[in-house]
Amino acid sequence: MTVNALYRELSERLGTVTDENENEARIILEEILSLSYTDFLLSGNKTVDDMAQKRVSAILQERLSGRPLQYILGKWDFFSNEFFVGEGVLIPRPETEQLCEYAIEKLKKMNQPIVYDLCSGSGCIGLTVKMNVPDSRVFMVEKSPDAIGFLEKNRRKFGLERETVTIKGDILKGYEAFSALPVPDVILSNPPYIRTRDLGMLQPEVKFEPSMALDAGEDGLIFYRAIGEKWLSKMKSGFAVVECGEDQALEIASIFSDYCTETEILKDFNNINRFVAVFI
Repeated sequence: MTVNALYRELSERLGTVTDENENEARIILEEILSLSYTDFLLSGNKTVDDMAQKRVSAILQERLSGRPLQYILGKWDFFSNEFFVGEGVLIPRPETEQLCEYAIEKLKKMNQPIVYDLCSGSGCIGLTVKMNVPDSRVFMVEKSPDAIGFLEKNRRKFGLERETVTIKGDILKGYEAFSALPVPDVILSNPPYIRTRDLGMLQPEVKFEPSMALDAGEDGLIFYRAIGEKWLSKMKSGFAVVECGEDQALEIASIFSDYCTETEILKDFNNINRFVAVFI
């Protein structure tokens, strides 16, 4: 079977579980056949050996069970870097790359900014900031032991063990619960924001992700209230950017307005209100 034929078959079958079937089919083949994107485009008529076909079939069966492709592969691209992911940690999303882009642009104009990545998960935000703003001091706060395992793997992968700080703890307890830490200049966060009652309506693959990284209580806003009251209120200057659900930005801006001089709602690439930025 040729690469093109296998791609078509794989894409068709993946179409029963995801709208991203063509993209996932390409990623699977690139992984199994050790192809770059360009190589994939040029390899359509090459024959795929039996062993590779069996490996593709095994991945397909896992994916058809609903398990996210990111967990099957154990890694995922974020901001042009490959992060380790797996059960127990939130999967990095393209929208969160936009949060990083916005923050990095502003951070580059600051001198040795102290940055906190709250609910850090895999570390995709904090580590991306450090890699793009080398003089930043990055502190990543995460509660889940499973997530911290992936965070530490990613710190080691990118050689940032000495350049960043991991803090195991619950951000709901606030900045003052962590002793001897510098006051933040910048706070970034993609916290849990799904209403508890909505968890059962999530896409099947999302249900594989840890509820701790999704469940944000009855109204989905408990983490934003804590960020405002217990983190933003401690800042002397700087800015913060948080990611949120599509119908939450206005309410979050209102929550944050007590702790800042200016708020801004930013849209994602689907024109959805996805981020709230505040300036102290």
